Order: sequence, then structure tokens, then C-alpha cells
Amino acid sequence: VAPGSHQAVVSTQSTGNLHTTINMFSKICLFALLALVAAKRPPRFPQDFRWSSAGPVRGWRCTQIIEPAEPPQTTWRDNYFCQHPHTQDIGMQWSYAGPIKGKKCVQVLETADPHTWRDNYLCTNHRAPNMRWSSAGPKGACVRWKKSKLRIDREPGWTTTCAGLKLEHAENID
Repeated sequence: VAPGSHQAVVSTQSTGNLHTTINMFSKICLFALLALVAAKRPPRFPQDFRWSSAGPVRGWRCTQIIEPAEPPQTTWRDNYFCQHPHTQDIGMQWSYAGPIKGKKCVQVLETADPHTWRDNYLCTNHRAPNMRWSSAGPKGACVRWKKSKLRIDREPGWTTTCAGLKLEHAENID
């Protein structure tokens, strides 16, 4: 083998290894970039939350808000509190029978409603922003839990309710 031809083979192998290394590095960078794009950010309050009195918001993570003791004419069965799908899941769960063990819960109490709302809680995982409940109208950033005009006439108190961000009352149940 001539000295020049041997060097050409070595040079071709080195170039091939360099291309393989660059290709592998490019794939790793692309994977990392895709992971960053797919990573979900923490939710911002109130813009990443929605109330719906007409069923779940399409494409959003929704939790049904229901009180079985409510009479059928109040139509609570189609009410949902929803979180934007491109945010970190805060594990929202609704309980109409007291706080959920192992969750961070805020009591949802409308004192003007004659039905059994005293044991209702909106619960989240411990990474979720602290929420407060106010039935006295908004105090800062909030998402109104509003009812349609037909429902307002039948449901006392629900015209001013607001789920807000600052901690007012939350319980960690272990």
C-alpha cells in the first residue's frame, strides 16, 4: 500500500467518524430542543384557568364541580373548572364530601346557597399555586364561577363567587 493511499483511507475513516459524531450531536440537540418545547410551564393565575357552566372546555383539563344535594333545576351537573392544557397538571380534584387526604384543598363555600356546600373542596397537588375562595366578590386576580342568568335567579349567592390565587384558606390533609 502506497503511503499516500493509506493516508487517504485514514482520512476517510476520520471524516466518517466526524460526520457520525456531528450527526449524533445534532440528534441530541434536537431531542433536547423538543423536550424544552414540550415541557409544560407552571400555570399562571387567572389566565390559565376557565370556568364553564356549559360542560368541559374542549382541549382543556377540566374538573367537574358538582353537588349532588343540589336540586335538578339548578343544573350543577354541567359546571367545570378547567386548566390550560399547555401547563403543568396541578392535579385538580373536586370533593363534595370534605377535603381529600394527601391533597392541598380549599373550601368552596357559598353561605347564601341553602344546599350542602359546607363540605365542598377544590383540591390540588402540593406543587399547585395556593388558591383562595371568596363568595364576597373578587379580591385581586380571580376566575368567576358564574352562572347563566336563568340559574342566578334560582341560585342565591352565586353571582359574586370567585376562585382567586392568594392563600386564604387551604388545608393539607395527610
